Amino acid sequence: MDQDLQLSLANNAKQWLALSLSISSAEKISFDKIHDRFFVTYGAHFMAHVYRTTFERVLQNTPDAERSKLLVAFRQALDQALDDHYSNAIG
Repeated sequence: MDQDLQLSLANNAKQWLALSLSISSAEKISFDKIHDRFFVTYGAHFMAHVYRTTFERVLQNTPDAERSKLLVAFRQALDQALDDHYSNAIG
């Protein structure tokens, strides 16, 4: 992975951390309970569908510049997850 990509991923992580910190503890607890209950009840495939639908709805209601940022962040997270997956499978 090149240095620009690493820097970009680090910046993305900082932005997600800032967003996470802006969400109140009560909202986090509430979301965790709802998420975990649905995940246990309906499984990973169901939740993947929920995540995708949510992501698509956000994209539809987001200005072009922010949509582009979100898609770049998604691609970076996907690339990182693939790198992690294959490096763990090999090592």
